[in-house]
Amino acid sequence: MTNSDIPHSVPLSSEGLCAGYDRREVLRNISFELHSGEFVGIIGPNGCGKSTLIKALTGILKPTGGRVLVQGQPLSELSVREVARRMAVVPQHEQVAFGFSCRDVVMMGRAAYTGMMGHYTNKDKLAAQAAMERMSVWEFRDRPVQQLSGGERQRVGLARALAQQCDLLLLDEPTSHLDISHQISLLSEIQSLRNEDGHTVVAVLHEINMAAEFCDRILVMHKGSVVADGSPAEVITPRMLKRVFALDALVRMNPVTGRPHILPKGLPVVDTAGEGARVHMVIGGGSSTPWMAALVSAGYSVSAGVVNLLDSDEQSAHEMGVELVVEAPFTPISEESIQQLRDVVRLCRAVVVGPAWLGFGNLANLHVVLEALRSGACVLLAGADLEGRDYTDGEASRIWAELIRLGAVVVETPDQAVAILQQRIG
Repeated sequence: MTNSDIPHSVPLSSEGLCAGYDRREVLRNISFELHSGEFVGIIGPNGCGKSTLIKALTGILKPTGGRVLVQGQPLSELSVREVARRMAVVPQHEQVAFGFSCRDVVMMGRAAYTGMMGHYTNKDKLAAQAAMERMSVWEFRDRPVQQLSGGERQRVGLARALAQQCDLLLLDEPTSHLDISHQISLLSEIQSLRNEDGHTVVAVLHEINMAAEFCDRILVMHKGSVVADGSPAEVITPRMLKRVFALDALVRMNPVTGRPHILPKGLPVVDTAGEGARVHMVIGGGSSTPWMAALVSAGYSVSAGVVNLLDSDEQSAHEMGVELVVEAPFTPISEESIQQLRDVVRLCRAVVVGPAWLGFGNLANLHVVLEALRSGACVLLAGADLEGRDYTDGEASRIWAELIRLGAVVVETPDQAVAILQQRIG
């Protein structure tokens, strides 16, 4: 088959793909076609084979059965140089030797085009510069990679992939270890590579809601097999979440984007959250993470919310095993969520209101806290007032003052909150 005969509409496909390590099968009979111009997300629980699939698709791991086709040609028949000219890979953990500058790393993407002596031409240098400018890292060109933040390193890795000048990009958890704003920024950039530059993208993603928001199509993996393949709306269903992730959750549509988002009905508190007295926190905006961490470390059984999905506090709470009451992104708290919040708070001996901003969308949280205080719960408030945090024309501040009048305790630090809780509820 000549290059002119290659079906470019199917840049990558697998047929009955099997692979594993040391006679242990990880991938089982995986078949799919990737279509030109798609942004495909691969999701699934830890250990299901997502990263192994990326390794098998790129030739890093040799299949034990089936085959991979790149632009219609068997991957096994292509040289390393030919593969590098057809697909670019950004691994999850990329080790860069000490002392390499960002420009050095991006220039490595030109290795498939250098001659026998490995000398870079002016064309290679211009390609690397264009890739760095495209990913907004040209200003870091002479800075050692080790001096960059996680988000900046990921952008440098993407620039190296773009310097390969191929249309197919495979990314293994590109947003791992990034905070919520950097996740959104990076995925928006990847989406623009598809929309504006015509790239075809496959990305392993561990955040289901991020995959739903940015991907055209999602492959769901479970125990080494693809168990669902389709649009986010087709794939992300309560039934799939329960089967694959053992998660009891609602699925609602983001009213702004029309994309599905999951809302856990109430995650069980895991061991890291302790087995002590139950304490609820009002969180939001990324400011309450240290407060939750202090409560978890002190051994309390912590719940939090209502908080919007995609809020950085929501992500931190999930990672700490905190039970969550959540609402769809960018929407006011619904009556259903308020009732769920009441049910959770009713089980708690104390409520801590963190240094979160308060608007009309989440003001209902304070009303439930006021109900809890009147029912005898211990209530702690982060700060004596809401200066700079009240976006309700003063309504939140009036409730705040009423809480203090009725006996809520003002605290200034997470440690102070823990000390008072230990005195009040043990």
